[in-house]
Amino acid sequence: MDLSPRARERLERIGSLSDTEQQHLQREHEVEAVLSQFFTSNMTTDELWQQLKSLSATYGAMIVKQTQERIAETIRLQMNDGDFETRKAAVMALETLKDSGSYTTIESLLGSIVSLRQRYNEVKQQALEQVRAQMEGQVRAAAEQARRQGMLVDTASAIEANIMNSQEWREFISRHDAAAQNTLDDYLSRLKATF
Repeated sequence: MDLSPRARERLERIGSLSDTEQQHLQREHEVEAVLSQFFTSNMTTDELWQQLKSLSATYGAMIVKQTQERIAETIRLQMNDGDFETRKAAVMALETLKDSGSYTTIESLLGSIVSLRQRYNEVKQQALEQVRAQMEGQVRAAAEQARRQGMLVDTASAIEANIMNSQEWREFISRHDAAAQNTLDDYLSRLKATF
């Protein structure tokens, strides 16, 4: 296959990375390798700290910041509390590797995320209970009518199905998730800026 001069030039540039680009790629590779072990629970927070301490001696403090950013990018509203606490502890532990860390600010922002996650889940649960109470009467009446006609209805499953199919519930969840996600995104942006 005959390549155009422009395509050949691009291929030549791909093969010749600068020293800075090579170091950046190597640092990326190291971070990926360490975090894959951490995220699959094959490495504790203490082991992550030890690995990053060693890597920062080779690559400098930038690798700590880069790792913290990657961990922060995995924080979600819906993640389980154990995974969140593990990530929180890792970010805080890694901050101690820096000479001029912002430990207090990071701790405060992570505390705000904890509060946001709690409020998010509480509001969602309260709304679910309200909708469930509204649906329960309707479903029980329909189930009673069906029973009189000789049919059996699993009211608990019918209530849950009606809730999940309710336009009101879907709209609420959509608005609630969007608002909470916007707030989380703001906290995460501020957190990354602090690293």
